[in-house]
This record gives sequence, structure tokens and C-alpha cells, in this order.
Amino acid sequence: MTNENETKTLHYFIVADASGSMSDQIDEVRMELNNHFKMLKSTAEKTGDTIKVSLITFDTEIEWKFTGVLAKNLPIIGPKEYFPGGMTALYDAVGRTVQKANYLVGSIESEKEVVWVMVFSDGGENASRRFHFGNLKALLDEFQTKPNWNITFTGCDFTALSEMQAVNFRQDRTREYLHHEKARAFRDLNVTMSSFLEKRMTDLDFQKPEDEVV
Repeated sequence: MTNENETKTLHYFIVADASGSMSDQIDEVRMELNNHFKMLKSTAEKTGDTIKVSLITFDTEIEWKFTGVLAKNLPIIGPKEYFPGGMTALYDAVGRTVQKANYLVGSIESEKEVVWVMVFSDGGENASRRFHFGNLKALLDEFQTKPNWNITFTGCDFTALSEMQAVNFRQDRTREYLHHEKARAFRDLNVTMSSFLEKRMTDLDFQKPEDEVV
């Protein structure tokens, strides 16, 4: 057993939609993402835990903007780092991130390390080349049951939510928003992540905050 005062490590992979349909709220989403980074920094300072953040954006292509950056060193995300354009390679974004996260993290030390892959999309699959329904479902079936792994999906599009449901994405790790609620979805994520870190990464409740239920 791990002593409750012993420090822990969170490997946090943010997978953010950067397709053309994000144009209507991209400024607001960038602002909320930067607020999210500020919260991660302040919470890490308060708890003493290690938070390593990777940012992945996707449209037609998957781009790793940075990998394993400590919360205290997180950069400010501007238009050059996160901008909309292209189609939506959703299956590739999920599948390739989970695969690379597994490679980067390797065998995690029980109760001392946690992995969270957080996927956000406002559109359905239309551009993936490596992953399809069958192999993405198999990958999720494997990693959604791994100890200390959390894979979550926040969708602002009915098609994307239906596609994730079809590949057996855990329903208790899924959130649904309307298309115009992209910035709000990130604000809610901030609340959830803050609570998760305050609980020392022991209990992830991915229900919407009560005052934000639609």
C-alpha cells in the first residue's frame, strides 16, 4: 500500500480537436486550455505531486505539440500552437495516442502513477488512415481495463458520441455537450481535474459538475 502522503505522478495526455469546425470557438477554447494549465501548475505546487502533460492536436493529421512537460513548465498556448483546419481523424487521434502513451509511460508503479488520456472532439470521424472500428475497439477493450488508466471522451457532436459508443468507449468516461459548448466543456474539465488531483488521483468522477448539467 502507498502512504497517503507519498507523492504520486500523473501522466496526462490531452487530445484536442483542431479540425475546421473548431473555428467558431477556438479563441475561447485556447483560453480555457491555458486556464487548465494554470490550475495544473498550482495544484502540483500545493500537493507536491508530479504532473507530466502532453498536448496532442488533431485534424487530418495528428500532431504532438509537446510531450511529458512538467506542470510548472507548461507554455502558454496561442494561435500558432493550436489553430483549426482540416478534417477529423478521430479514430487515429484516440488510437495513436493510447499506443504512444503506453510506450512512453511503460510499466507504471501501482498506486503511485496514473495515466489519463483526455480526448475532446466536436466532430465525427472522417479522415483516419491507421485506425478503424475494429482495431480501435480492440485497443480500447484492452486499455480501458488496465489498472490506473483513465481514458475519457468529451464530445460536442452527436456523430462523434455515437461512434465512441459503437467502439465500446466507457459510458461513465464520456461527456456530451452541444456544438456551441466547446469552451464550457473545457471549463467543466478544469473542475473535474482539480477534484481528481485534490483526491490524490484515487477517484475519478467523470459526471458533469452538478451546476452545469444540460
